[in-house]
Parts: sequence; structure tokens; C-alpha cells
Amino acid sequence: MTRARWILSAATLFALWLVGALVCLPHLQRDLETAAQEVLSQQPALSKRLGGLHLEFDGQKAHLTGSVRTPADRSLIETTVRDQVRLPTPLSFGLGRSLNPVGGLQSEVEVIPSPPGWILLAADGAHARLLGTTANAYEARDLARSVQEAWSLRGGVSEGMPGTDAENHDEAASISTTLRTVPAPQSRAQAYLARIGQSWKELTLGKSDAELLTEARALGVSEDEWQQQVRPALDELRATQQQQLLTQAKSEHLARLPPGYLFIAVRDQQIILRGEVGSTAMKQEILEDALAAFAPRRLHDEIRVSAERRPSGDFGPITTALLPQEGKAGGKSCFLSFSGEAWKPVDWQVAPREQSWKNDLPSGLDARLLQNDSTWLSNWLQGDDSHSPAPSQPRDPAFIALTLFGTKAFVSGQVAEEAVRAQLIAAVRLAYGAQYIVFSDGVHVSGDCEPSGSILHTLKSLPPPPAAGSAGMFALAKPGSTWTLIPVTRELVEAGGLAQPGRIPAGIPAAVVEDLAAEAIEQLRMHLTPPALH
Repeated sequence: MTRARWILSAATLFALWLVGALVCLPHLQRDLETAAQEVLSQQPALSKRLGGLHLEFDGQKAHLTGSVRTPADRSLIETTVRDQVRLPTPLSFGLGRSLNPVGGLQSEVEVIPSPPGWILLAADGAHARLLGTTANAYEARDLARSVQEAWSLRGGVSEGMPGTDAENHDEAASISTTLRTVPAPQSRAQAYLARIGQSWKELTLGKSDAELLTEARALGVSEDEWQQQVRPALDELRATQQQQLLTQAKSEHLARLPPGYLFIAVRDQQIILRGEVGSTAMKQEILEDALAAFAPRRLHDEIRVSAERRPSGDFGPITTALLPQEGKAGGKSCFLSFSGEAWKPVDWQVAPREQSWKNDLPSGLDARLLQNDSTWLSNWLQGDDSHSPAPSQPRDPAFIALTLFGTKAFVSGQVAEEAVRAQLIAAVRLAYGAQYIVFSDGVHVSGDCEPSGSILHTLKSLPPPPAAGSAGMFALAKPGSTWTLIPVTRELVEAGGLAQPGRIPAGIPAAVVEDLAAEAIEQLRMHLTPPALH
């Protein structure tokens, strides 16, 4: 081969190489980049974790830059690109085989983890709800369990499970700081927020939404998470806090009110309760105790209820020790108690303005009120009938109705004492419970009802049950008296049947009996009605 031919051949080869470099090489690089991206996207462990990776080829050499979230991610990416990229080649001769054309790998990928998630404790006193976002279900479960344990060790109860967002969060390297600083429950509404792995920060509920959003975003809460989770929880706590503040203000106001006071004056067989208390419930409790302690003396209610008196604090126990001593001339006595204190004797025979209770008067209590009541009672005790109390209004009569038929026993009526109601129901269950289903909703307790007195005789003399297959039994009694049996007929269960002359014992209103025993009478009417023929 001549020199000229050698030169021509070399020029031809160089030209062919240059054409390959300019035409084929860029096409190969693009194919390699596409193939590499495709094989990386097929790795389940890298799903949604390639957003920070940059991949390009210089010829057949791969160049990796950017960032990933873990060393394991980086290692898997490098191994995948180096060993698993495939492209069809002309050498396969149509047999479907492909070769790995990656000739080298240069990796400058940094490991930059995503920030950990956040958790929120929204607490109403000792009861708390746990919200938040974690990296995965395992971290959510472990955090919820650990926070619940830490909160309960401080006397609280918590519930709830954080959500997960693996795309934007990685697990915290350590959660010991978060668990070590779990706050203690308070009596008020409170909210604590923490970036997982860091200490808790209390969110002041009185701040504006804009201020709290800024604090929350600094701890990892996104705008969507703020709107969907954090803000609704804070709104609930604010409403609770507002209610707590109102309750506290009311309690403080009531605590500043002066206490109530009560005189008990006894003359012969009459007793006057006179004074001022802070609630109807306090008055009712006083009257019930007095009725039980002083029976059969006549009790006069001169107790006023005022919103200007503290509605709490018990008076001294009302017992027969407040009655005049046996054999003492005159048979009279007078005592005074302030709510929350014991009874003190009042010398009703001295001049009204010289009473010793003036030295013990609680702060804020107007002495003029006590002076008026004390003078009024002193005059009454000294025999001035112009100061006698107005006659008591007649009380509703107490009675008990008992209806038995089939397998049902209905107890109805009205009494003045809850204890009497409980004793009555217990006695009926003991007497008939083995054979009958006892219904007792018709027994009412009314403060307007006359005292029951001794009910032992009535409970011990419950009538025997009716014979099997009979029409049934209807009986009435006043507490302390014997039972009156009323024959069960069709006329008895019709409207107005109880009002027929001679059926109801004197002193028991038939209309009230029908009203309170309405269900029993209706059931008895159905019992007496023969089944329809088919």
C-alpha cells in the first residue's frame, strides 16, 4: 500500500469516527439516560424518593449528582445504574438480547434526610388527643404508645394516632428528647406541639391564628396540615378554655359571696326555720333533714333563697340536740348557724341589739338582715302571736298503689322522701320478685308531699299475691297505714273507675292515683280484655 493510500485510509477512519461521535454518541447518551431513569423508577424502595437526584451520561459514563434521603437510597441507586441498565444492540442479531452499555459511574450524590414529622397534644385537663404526621406507620405506632405511657405516668389519659407522610418526612434519629419532655396534664385546656425528636412547645391559645401558624410552620406543620388538623383542634380547645374561664369566674364570684345563715326557733310543738340560703337545693335539703329530725312537731318554713348568698357549704347537722332540754322551763330554744359552720345557741331573752352572734358575723353578711330575723323570732318565742308564721299550705297526700296480675307487679304513688321510695321498691322486690317482674317508674318523690312518717308497718304488711289465673289485685295504702284491697273489675279500669264512691280510701285523690298509676291501669285493662277470636 502506497503512502497516499495510507493517508487516505486514515482520513476515512477519522471521518467515520467523527460522524459517530457527532451523530451516534448523543443518541446513545439520551437512550442511556432514559433507560437508567426507567430502571430506577421500577425499584419499589425508591418510590417517591428520586426527586432530588440528577442523572446524566457523558458517553457511556454515568454522572450522578443531587441528593437522596438515606445512604441506603444512594447505594441502591448506584448499584442499579451500574448493573441493571440495558439497551438493545446490533450484536443481538434480533434474538432480543441486550447488553449493559454503562462504561463507568461517577457519584457525587449527597445524603440529606427529609425533616422528621410533628405531633400535637390537644388536652382538656387530663384527657388529651394526639395528632400529627410521621414518616411511616411504625413510627406513628411507637410514638403514640410511648406518648400515651408518658402522659399517663403524669396522671393523664390520651388517645389518637398520628398520620403518615413518607414522601415529605423521614424518621427522627432519636425520639428520647420528645418522650423525656412530655408535659404534665393541667386543669385547664392546653396545646403542645413538637417536631419529632425535639422538645415540646406550648401553643398559647390566646394568640392569633397567624401567630400560631408561624410557630407551627417552624416545627414542620404544612399549610394543609394546619387547616385540616391543627387549627380545628385549637378552636375546640379555645371553646373549652372559654367555658373554663366562665366557670372559674362564676366560682370565684360565688366564693366571694357571703354565706347563708339559718335560725331554728322552737316553741312548744312548733318549729320555725328562718334565714337566707344560696340555692333551692340547699333549702330542700334543710327541710328534709328537719322533717326527719323534728317529727311530729309542726314545721314552719320561713327560709328565703337569695342569689346574693353563697350556694355551697353545709349547715350544722339538724338533730334533736337543737330541741329544748327536757324539763327546762318554757320548752323553748333558738340556734343560729352560718353555712359551713356549727350551730350556736342564741339567747332570745336579751335585747335584740345585744346578741352575741354580732361578734362572729362573717365578712360581707349584712347584720341588719340577721337583726330583723333575730328580733322577729325573739318576739315569737316570748309569746307575741302577732309574729306567728302564716299557716302552712296543705301538703299533697302521700300514698302507694300496688297492681299485680299475670307476671307483672306495678308500684306507683308519691312520697316525700327518696329513702322511703327506695325502701318501698326494695320491699316489693323482696316480696314478689321471684314470681313477678317489678315496674317502679310510677313512684314519684315530691317535696310538696306530706312526710311519710313510719312506713315499716306498711312494708311489712304487703298483701299476698293474687291466685293464679285471677283477674289480679289493686291495693292502696298511705305510708304507715294498712292496705286497702279494691276488687279488680272491668269498671275499675275504665276512665273514672277509681273515682266511684267508696273505692278510694279517704284523703287520697282518685285523679292523682289514676295519673300516677296510668301505665299499670292500662296494662291491667289489656290483661282483662279477652283475646280476639280469629
